[in-house]
Amino acid sequence: MMSGGIFPASERLWEPEYASCHPLVCLLCHGQYQQPCLLDCYHIFCASCLRGRARDNRLSCPLCGYPTVVKGVNSLPPEDRLLKFLVDNSSDSLETVQCSNCDMESRMQDAGAMYYCNTCSQPLCAECRENTHRAKMFSKHEIVSLAKRAKQGHRRCSLHDEHYIMFSTEKKSMLCINCFRDMQVESRTHCMDIETAYAQGCEILDQAVMAVKELQTSARESIVLLKAMIGEVRSNVEEEENAICCLFKSMQVHLVACSAFLSSANKFDFLDMGYQLMERLRRIVKLPHKLRPTQSSKINTDYHAEFARSLESLLPLGHRRPASITGGSSISAWSVLLFPSSLSVLV
Repeated sequence: MMSGGIFPASERLWEPEYASCHPLVCLLCHGQYQQPCLLDCYHIFCASCLRGRARDNRLSCPLCGYPTVVKGVNSLPPEDRLLKFLVDNSSDSLETVQCSNCDMESRMQDAGAMYYCNTCSQPLCAECRENTHRAKMFSKHEIVSLAKRAKQGHRRCSLHDEHYIMFSTEKKSMLCINCFRDMQVESRTHCMDIETAYAQGCEILDQAVMAVKELQTSARESIVLLKAMIGEVRSNVEEEENAICCLFKSMQVHLVACSAFLSSANKFDFLDMGYQLMERLRRIVKLPHKLRPTQSSKINTDYHAEFARSLESLLPLGHRRPASITGGSSISAWSVLLFPSSLSVLV
């Protein structure tokens, strides 16, 4: 399984499309992991890529910035044993193995064609497994696919050099007979045989995998929703931009006409046509202009003030108004545009 179809062929590891997402390639050096270190954010990098990055006993993840506490500038997070196992197995898959019975050679990557007898510690081809290891004398031998062979170091206790026979669910560690005997009696209730522990562990792992898959599904749905929202925002931005530009051009025409009228009209012309101009401006302001987007998400805008400031340069009106017209009050066309209620003073 490990040497089979999980990962792309090793000769393709350095292609760009694989280098960015391959689980055995470091995202910093873009090479296969060397001494992979696991950060608290669960991002993984080579030890050499992380060395010297720590500041004040904290190592910020180069990918997400999440801090990991370390002991010093040159200290590193713990080695990721899981990823190191995958890297080592990936390297092993390039080796050529030979059937211990018929000497047929096969690459370890071709796990389906080769088996391994954990009892004999010998590889077997498919034919020899059928013809020789089916005999009664081999009935109790543990035969697995070559990819799942049990290495000698994994099968024996490093403390007592005895075969592992039990697993402690309390300490999450394997035990040989001597380890089991040395345990406190109450701790023995948390022990089970290797096969039962393996089956139970596989079930727990399946549940954890399902939880991650559900998270992945939620993330995928969030991406789809976000893309839809971005599309909606872009569409509404274009629609609102066109509406505002159209309104701006229309306002520009009226305001330029207003400025020209005030520049050329005397007091009699103003009294004759000025109120008509004020009424026109008042009604223009009250028209149903499409300025607000129809975005389903909440967008905060203060477009009235921004729009008003953008038009100030078109209204040089402050010094041209005769005081006798308004009875001493200085009501400009600009104030009429922004505050049509001020017309009540005149009407």
